[in-house]
Amino acid sequence: MYVKAVPKSSEVASSCTPVTHVLVAGRLQHYTARMESTPKAKSFFVLWVAANSVGWILGVIVVVMLASVQEAIHVGNLVYVGAGMGWTVGLAQWLVARKWFGATSRWMWTSTIGITAPFLFADLFRIAGELSSFVGPILAAAGGLLAGWLQRSCLRFRSPKADRWVIVSAVAWMCPALLIEFVAVPRHPDTALESVRNIGSFALGGVVLGVITGLALTSLLAAKEQLPRVPGHSGQNDC
Repeated sequence: MYVKAVPKSSEVASSCTPVTHVLVAGRLQHYTARMESTPKAKSFFVLWVAANSVGWILGVIVVVMLASVQEAIHVGNLVYVGAGMGWTVGLAQWLVARKWFGATSRWMWTSTIGITAPFLFADLFRIAGELSSFVGPILAAAGGLLAGWLQRSCLRFRSPKADRWVIVSAVAWMCPALLIEFVAVPRHPDTALESVRNIGSFALGGVVLGVITGLALTSLLAAKEQLPRVPGHSGQNDC
């Protein structure tokens, strides 16, 4: 009677082709990445929204302080809004971004320059009156667009979809300005409800900004496609 010998596990493993090893290793890496990405993404998103919220509130305080300086020296008007919000929010974002995707302080300064530039332009050419009541959202969208364009190099070597950040940034900065435009009372509040509307619209601005940009960044950083290698480049981001 002939009995076929069962191969040992070591013999089975040794008989696997290199292609099989690669496929098995790739699947293990894929499943491990999927198990680890969810909590990391959630942690990043929570920290990002919190940072934007704090940066936004600090920005409101800085803008009020700069406005008092403006009243004393009578130079500029809207530029203080762009500089105050762009710097504080950019600083808060950078403190999180430097850990999660290696951003340098350039992220903060590009935010400051990008958001400030349209407001400075509006002051220099006195076009605020021509933009009617939507001057805030229009300038905020322009600032977000410029800041996103300057910041995209920070993401190019972490995501193949980094160019989408430009549009995301524009929309994200415009939405809080629209919230303030439609909810806040453009004068000193006369009732408790009007006070709540003013405080709420300003306080929630950072949350709105953080949620939009946080969701976008989580998606961009989770992109699985491989980026083409640029000759002569180390592969590190440019931020």
